[in-house]
Order: sequence, then structure tokens, then C-alpha cells
Amino acid sequence: MLARLLLAASLLQAVLMYVPLPSWAAWMLHFAALEACLLGSATGLGALALSRGRPVMQALSLVGVIAGLVPALAAIPAYRRASQGFSVLAWLTGRTGPAVVVERDLAIAPGLRADLYRAPGRGPHPFVVVVHGGSWRSGDKGDAAHVSHAIARAGISVVDVTYRLAPAHRFPAAVEDVKCLVGRVRRRAAELGLDPARVALLGRSAGAQIALVAAYSDERLAAACEVTTAPVQAVVSVYGPTDLAWAHDHPYVPDVVGGVEAVEVYLGGPPAAVPEAYRLATPQTWITDATPPTLLVHGTGERCVRPDNATMLAAALTARGRPVQTLMVPFADHGFDVRRGGFGDQLARGVIVDFLRARLRTAP
Repeated sequence: MLARLLLAASLLQAVLMYVPLPSWAAWMLHFAALEACLLGSATGLGALALSRGRPVMQALSLVGVIAGLVPALAAIPAYRRASQGFSVLAWLTGRTGPAVVVERDLAIAPGLRADLYRAPGRGPHPFVVVVHGGSWRSGDKGDAAHVSHAIARAGISVVDVTYRLAPAHRFPAAVEDVKCLVGRVRRRAAELGLDPARVALLGRSAGAQIALVAAYSDERLAAACEVTTAPVQAVVSVYGPTDLAWAHDHPYVPDVVGGVEAVEVYLGGPPAAVPEAYRLATPQTWITDATPPTLLVHGTGERCVRPDNATMLAAALTARGRPVQTLMVPFADHGFDVRRGGFGDQLARGVIVDFLRARLRTAP
């Protein structure tokens, strides 16, 4: 009986990991199963050990073992290429290092708040403005806070911000807010222990699209407040949509996160109705010879924002001769970095910190 239960659990996890599922709740189960892939292998091994003399059960148990191992084994070459280490303890416990001092709910501009993760030691420190996801119409600062702590521990302060949300505030309100926030933080740099000349943007999901356009665009998309604008030195997109008209026309089926509806709410309709909004909200539109260095992080197992969004933007940046680095995280799905210590989280976190250190010139 125990062997059958273990086998059923292992095979169920394999199905959740690899079979497209039709609803939000099922997608969340898929995400959990993928992040716990090694537990599926362990369950399969238990079933294999208890099913001696029953070849069919042994074969099925082996399927469960292999299904759970594949994502872990696929990550090994990616870690080697990126020169990153992996901690089994962090994967098991979610511990990712000590916390830094955080000052919460700073009033940066009218209606806009921020959390400041202070880099230790004497400043002024470079800083990165983090823009949360949420399909442009929800979410709040504080996403993947362990990543902000890791960046701050590396000597780069983090300013995790809010912005106005759709549908009450459609594009380009969020981009204008981020530009305003960057300018206001620069203005207060001495007070906050920050270096206004070493600034990066980092966004996740919808926040990545906002961060990219804020980093790339010129004065035609002005800040929401009176500030002196200046270029940022780098930008990081984590599983962000880029060509929004293409993304609108190429959704996943099933579209478990309502991506088509979300982009229409954000931009005011489909591409045929508001083509200029889609053009201006697409980072590729704004690429120039001055576009800052870009890091694009995306999962190959995405079921929300297709990896093509990263590869298309990377190709456009390369064609214009702009510096771009792309990290494709094997098997990782949307939101993979929220799971502290996961295969994707550890890999992406290390690459992001290395990229920001290099571009903002901080000592390792």
C-alpha cells in the first residue's frame, strides 16, 4: 500500500510539472510541484525501493524519479556558464543570508512610497530602483524581498517603489511615476546615503516592462513630477513582456493569468484600437546608441510571458550594438524568484548581483 501511495504522489507531481493546466489554481500547483522537483524524485525512489518484484510499478517509479531530476540536472550547465554556486541548504530551508536595515514607507513623491534597503558600510552607495509586478493593475512593493536584501548586502542599496495602477491610471502613468521616483531619490541622495551618478532599474513581470521603458525612453515620456532627468547606468528585466503587440497576439493557451485582458486594460484596448500606445509601451521602440546595458532574465518553462520577449529584445539591442546579457533559467516558470533558495532563484540572484556590481562598479 505504501509503495502505491508513494508512486501515486510521484506521478501526480510529474503530471503537475509537465502537463499544461487550464486554471490559475492548477498553475499554482504546477509552480509548487516544479519548485519541489527533488521531493518528487525522492518519493519515486521510495516507491522504487518498495516495489521489488513488480516490474510495472518499478518502471512507473523510475519515471517519477527521472521527472523530478530533470529540472535539477538541466540547471547544472546554466550554473557553470554563469559561474554561480548552488547551496543545497538554501534550497531546503529558504535561507538566503542575513537581512539588512530596511526603512519602510518613505514618502518620495505625492502618493508614491518606497522601502529603502540600506547597503552596509559607509556610503554613498549606488542604488537600484525595484519596480514590482502585478499585470499593471495590482501588486505592491516588497516582491522577492530576499533578492533586495542580497543586492544590498553586495553594496548596492535598493529603493523598492510603488506606482499608479491601471485601469485608473493607464500607460504611461507608471513609467512617468518611475521616472519621477528616480529623480526624487537622486535629489535626496545625500540624505539617503546614495550616489546619484550610479543608478539602475530592476523590474519583474509587468514591472520589467515599466522599468525598461523608463530606462530607454526620452523626454517624450516625461516624469510625473518636476525633476532633473538623467540616464540610468543599467536595467534588469526579470520575465518581462517587451513587444506588447506581439505578446497580445501570442498568448499562452490556456491564458491562466489573463494576459490579453491585462495588457488591454493597461494600454486602453487591443493593438488595432490604440496602436500608438502599444508602440510607445514597447522597449524596442526606444533603443538608441545611448540605451543603457541590459540584463534579461527569463525562464524557459514560462506559461505566462513567453521567453520570446527576452530573445526578441536581446536581438534588437545586439543589432543596435548595445550591451545586453541574457540568462535563460532552465524549466523556470513565471515568478520563480519568489521561492527563496530555489534552483532558479539562486542562479538568477547571483547573476543579477554580479551584473549590477559590474555596471555600477562596486567591489565584490
